[in-house]
Amino acid sequence: MKFTIIATSDIHGHTERFSQLAQMISARQPALLIDNGDFLHGSHLSYYYDYIIQEQHPQIELANTLGYDVAVFGNHEFNYSPEKIQSIRNATNFPWIAANIPGFAEPYFIKEINGLRVAVIGVVTHFTKNWDECGSTKHLHFENAFESAKNTVKHVREVEQVQMVILSYHGGFERDLHNGHLIDLEQGENEGYRMLQEIEGIDLFITGHQHLEMATVQNGVAIVQPGANAHCFAQIDVTVDNGTFSFEPSIVQVDSTLTMQSFPDFDAWKKQQIGTAGEALTYTDFFTPRMKMTTYTQLLHDMQLHYTGAQISVIELPYHAKGGFPEKITREDVLHNLPRSTRLLVIRMTGAEIRRAIEQSAAVFALNDLGEIDFSMNVYYPEPQPYIYDLWGGIDYIIDLCQQTGQRVTKLAFEGNPIQDNEIFEVAVNSYRATGAHNMQMFKKPPIRKTDQFIPDLMMEYIEQNSPLTVHIKNDFQMK
Repeated sequence: MKFTIIATSDIHGHTERFSQLAQMISARQPALLIDNGDFLHGSHLSYYYDYIIQEQHPQIELANTLGYDVAVFGNHEFNYSPEKIQSIRNATNFPWIAANIPGFAEPYFIKEINGLRVAVIGVVTHFTKNWDECGSTKHLHFENAFESAKNTVKHVREVEQVQMVILSYHGGFERDLHNGHLIDLEQGENEGYRMLQEIEGIDLFITGHQHLEMATVQNGVAIVQPGANAHCFAQIDVTVDNGTFSFEPSIVQVDSTLTMQSFPDFDAWKKQQIGTAGEALTYTDFFTPRMKMTTYTQLLHDMQLHYTGAQISVIELPYHAKGGFPEKITREDVLHNLPRSTRLLVIRMTGAEIRRAIEQSAAVFALNDLGEIDFSMNVYYPEPQPYIYDLWGGIDYIIDLCQQTGQRVTKLAFEGNPIQDNEIFEVAVNSYRATGAHNMQMFKKPPIRKTDQFIPDLMMEYIEQNSPLTVHIKNDFQMK
């Protein structure tokens, strides 16, 4: 007997490309279709439907038509309010599962395929609760993903009389599958390697969260991670011969020649010009805005200080090789540079906490063998990831990468005066950083003020009200 399983993961609401994948998936007629989480949140289109016109995301109808059997909750599902999460569950024609969120979702789903009982167990990284910006997980208990997966696999094997077990884990790998070398810090965010090594009874292991493209078989277990942003999906061809399973997993890339679903109203909205700049506030390489103050980063700080009244501003940049604002600025430019639907908070921080936060950011970089500035993870591994890096406005500071980690801030001043450890400042920071995630606990404080609008909305409003933009660099930041 032969049949096909298809898995998607981390689509993040990229419905235009997903509409192409949907055509490809439909033509293959899989016996089982699974989504591994982070299905809707994270694209410009999602921002438009969720927060601008506040209508049901069109990807839901497409998924219903395609006929998904089951979906696993990902961490980004909890970027939505509890009410929004429930409305998504009500609108989809398939169940959402998560074995490690008891009382919130069913732990597994069972489907019979040609007389074969197949169980799909869902678990999501329990770090989800650490990243909650809007209280969606406040009343939920997230069990350890590894322990929950282990117990649930054992249960379905012993109680449900299933012949095949699929573990669909919205999490990734902490070690390289082939040599066991660390590829991430073993803190619990990603536990896929441990699951494979220590949980017996898994036939197919679907992973995600890390946005990798992976398809292999180890010790008889098929292992896939289906990429991200609707660029591909995982196809697992299954053969059953006298009760023995064999698997042929593969990654199938999107066919860009297929007709793409269009959204004319959204396209018109994002292309609308909202302002101008006296000169282009752009950058053309990844490292420049991270190594010195630019007019682009100064504009972001100006906006945050304007709306919060804080003394100091903290920003993080998306991972784009080029960006910033051209002379004619559209809504799409704003969403490209500020892709997260986060809010601004004002917290109080001491000078010592500010120094510690900058030192932790500075650890992201290192000098490679050529003496060039590079990510430390490329030089020494595992090291802090690039997303644990912030830029500060309202202060003057210098990062010297020739110094030891933790001693790289050689200048730190506010209004021309050295910042003292016991001084207290009002700092504007986004709501994601304020969760204290990624060991940035110095930001995890009750806000003294916060904005109602999302940061992209504030940026659009600021550009509209201050065009033509003239930006002057106010503070000195250097990395050397």
